Amino acid sequence: MPKRTFPFDDSFIPQAKIHIGNKEVENGVMRKDKMKAVYDRTLNLLFLGAKNVQNNNAMEKMDTGSGSQTTPPHHHHLTTDTSKLHQMLLTSRGTLAKPTVTPVRPTPMVQSACVGCHRVLSSPRPSCSYCECKLCDTCLRICNFCGGTFCPKCSLLVYLQEEKVVCLSCC
Repeated sequence: MPKRTFPFDDSFIPQAKIHIGNKEVENGVMRKDKMKAVYDRTLNLLFLGAKNVQNNNAMEKMDTGSGSQTTPPHHHHLTTDTSKLHQMLLTSRGTLAKPTVTPVRPTPMVQSACVGCHRVLSSPRPSCSYCECKLCDTCLRICNFCGGTFCPKCSLLVYLQEEKVVCLSCC
């Protein structure tokens, strides 16, 4: 005698095991929170990078939350007067603000640090011809092709038969 046929063929849904991992949860339910955390961390890293000593943008304190007014962009005619040109500041809200005008006071001689090894330089030293960072004698490299002085970030060591220094301009 043959087997009986299954009478509920059209309404039968087979059960299957579905694994839901962290990736599915983060891309589904937690997507907004995850993306906000990524955005906040990226914005924080951008602000830290703007203040980084390595990028030659070191500032002791930047007024980020004092409610500085942002100005809409104006269309000015280009002038050759450079005294009107100023560096714009990035506020904590991600908007551009004009720098506050401070009276010019004679500043005491500030000791600068070498970009390569961070040693304090007491006397005036040569700067990198590419990024204009101050260097000590141990970090200073001279290009074999153009003869310019460069920092370790703006020059490459090429190992052919002997070690040669090549700047980014001559590469």
